[in-house]
Amino acid sequence: MAAPTILCYNLDGETLKGLRALCEAQGLALRAVSPFEYGLPIGALAGIPVAAKPVPTIGGFSDPMLVMCHLLSPQLDAFLQGMRDEGIPRIALKAILTPSNVSWNSLELRGELAREHEAVTRRKP
Repeated sequence: MAAPTILCYNLDGETLKGLRALCEAQGLALRAVSPFEYGLPIGALAGIPVAAKPVPTIGGFSDPMLVMCHLLSPQLDAFLQGMRDEGIPRIALKAILTPSNVSWNSLELRGELAREHEAVTRRKP
């Protein structure tokens, strides 16, 4: 299994610095994804072979986003709790690498997360 890794997108300097310290303390790798890599499969960015082909990157996005890859449940819980404990700003678009999204590219994943976030936000009173 590949190393536990957090893929991060569009984070400001302070948030990135806080996440980097948290990941180091918890033994997680942190990888900032460049807009030039948005067309690559998420799995490939996480260090696993994926049959999906890269697509040309057209456009991009500026929303902060995290993808948590290869974390066991206790590691995931500790990471999310650590974000709260360290006062790292809330990042609305978060995902876990799954067999369903491993071949998606960053733009596809961001689109799905944004739709889900909007639907959940609409349901709140």
